[in-house]
Amino acid sequence: MKSIFSFLFFLSVSTISYAQTFTLEELQKKFKPENYSEKVLLEFQKSIEHLEEKPDLYEYIPGEIIAWSFMDGRFLLNSMFLIENDSLKEIEALPKDDAFLTKLNSYVPEKSRFIYRRELWTLPAVKEKLANKSYLIKVSVKSYNPRPYEPSEDILTYNLEYATKDFKNFRLLRLKNANSEKWVKVGKY
Repeated sequence: MKSIFSFLFFLSVSTISYAQTFTLEELQKKFKPENYSEKVLLEFQKSIEHLEEKPDLYEYIPGEIIAWSFMDGRFLLNSMFLIENDSLKEIEALPKDDAFLTKLNSYVPEKSRFIYRRELWTLPAVKEKLANKSYLIKVSVKSYNPRPYEPSEDILTYNLEYATKDFKNFRLLRLKNANSEKWVKVGKY
């Protein structure tokens, strides 16, 4: 009886573990195999094996940038990877530096300031590789509200486009209020 229970427990744990990740074959169907070595796909598979369910997968720049995201309750988990020398390098596509934020805030009303808080920024999308070998990234961001349960007309949502070559230094290129069609080009830093 004890051995049957142990076997059933092992089987259920194995099934749960297997169900939460993508197989190599599934990854090869999702991502064109000619763009990715088996080694890269196995590394990518390993990055998602700890998740309870299968995440959403993204191929931003074929053969160069792939990512996954997963909504776990109210938290969005995600990882983005740059493929270099047949290996994955985890990258951050959201800026974190003061110069970027200062530049962004110089284009909005003083009462509508932006800050770096994960819940205010959407998942960034790498849209293309530009001629100068930098990556164009798009994101939406909501201005900070110190009283989130009180509606305020000062809370704005903006769409941003920015570029990076190294995923460490980001340059804001243009922005627009989400309620407008007009993009504003950003001046020199």
